[in-house]
Amino acid sequence: MSATAVLGMQWGDEGKGKITHLLAADAHCVVRFNGGPNAGHTIIHQGKRYGTHLLPAGAFYRGSQCVLAGGMVIDLSVLREETQQVQAALGWEPALLLAENAHLILPYHRVVEQLEGSAARLGTTRRGIGPAYRDKAARRGVRVGDLLHRKQLAERIATGLGAAQQAFPADPQLADLTADAIVDELLDLASPFLSSIGDATAAIAAAIDADRTVLFEGAQGALLDVDFGTYPFVTSSSTTLAGLATGTGLPSWAAEERIGVVKAYLTRVGEGPFPTELPENEKAAELRERGGEFGVTTGRPRRCGWLDLVALRHAARLNRPTALAVTKLDILAGEDRIFVCHRYKLDGRTEDSFPLDAARLSRCRPVYETLRGWDEPLSSVRSVDELPPSAHSLLEIIADAASAPVRLISLGPSPEETVRVGF
Repeated sequence: MSATAVLGMQWGDEGKGKITHLLAADAHCVVRFNGGPNAGHTIIHQGKRYGTHLLPAGAFYRGSQCVLAGGMVIDLSVLREETQQVQAALGWEPALLLAENAHLILPYHRVVEQLEGSAARLGTTRRGIGPAYRDKAARRGVRVGDLLHRKQLAERIATGLGAAQQAFPADPQLADLTADAIVDELLDLASPFLSSIGDATAAIAAAIDADRTVLFEGAQGALLDVDFGTYPFVTSSSTTLAGLATGTGLPSWAAEERIGVVKAYLTRVGEGPFPTELPENEKAAELRERGGEFGVTTGRPRRCGWLDLVALRHAARLNRPTALAVTKLDILAGEDRIFVCHRYKLDGRTEDSFPLDAARLSRCRPVYETLRGWDEPLSSVRSVDELPPSAHSLLEIIADAASAPVRLISLGPSPEETVRVGF
């Protein structure tokens, strides 16, 4: 059995897209298990840059089965567009399996998110993610399997739409929507996928039992987990190893290898506390530009800051990584000094643990360790022995905090700009 999970160890945007793309080359089955089109992966395949939101990384390799598991919320219009783009670029259609128990994002979900103002209040992506997960929990959601039964689909859409219209009776956008029109639109969008709907849990389990290589692809990062992140400034799904279990129906130990992806500095999109955030000055702008820190999904500039080991230790407890992939180490080249937060000051006391209460975390002040930087560009480095001593020191600090060895080091966006250490 060979199953590996790729998990974000920060606030998302760690560079998981590149790592999953690298590992998917050897995978028979690639499984996305949480989130929806609020997550974006940037990859470079055969010299061309792609931004994906729903398609697993296996879509870029002929013969790899791409599973959209039950923990996801799926926007059929986004999925249709992405599959068409990949097919046009690569010449084949991705082999998809859509979990029959995954939920659908519907037109009224996007409208409700706008009306509720969560984008301004929490920094959400206006993709209807939260309302879709809320309908799932309220047992009025619409699932992928409903697409195979028109009458059932219409009944469930009528229930969800009715709840939205009742909550916002004066909104003309919702008033103009009808269940019949939504059903027709969905079935048209879903037409290429209807034969790909099935029992994803059984398919993944069968692949593992047959000793086929399975890659679980996480979206967002541990600090955005709905239960263990910086609530309420979080996403609406479980982004950790526990989310793999609930999202696929398989036990978390099915993933024997767990690769935690850690960026060499820290970023965050949207609202919420960020203890090591740089003030919005020339240094932050320079780091953002060098690192290309703009959201794949929204294009929003990411907030930038120094590496936070307190947060990393928290993420490591949640994900139990067996190995680490450290990304964007090359972006720190040219820094005279590199700062690493190893504990907080909170209300006059030293704090070594990560507060789950956002108000407490917002009062935390970083206590930094200062490392000497390096001038040498790293994009041409292909062996860990070629890294400057200060880069080695930073990698050792990261590995110690996460209690896992560094096995992959990304030194640029292209696949070849990667150092593999015993991997």
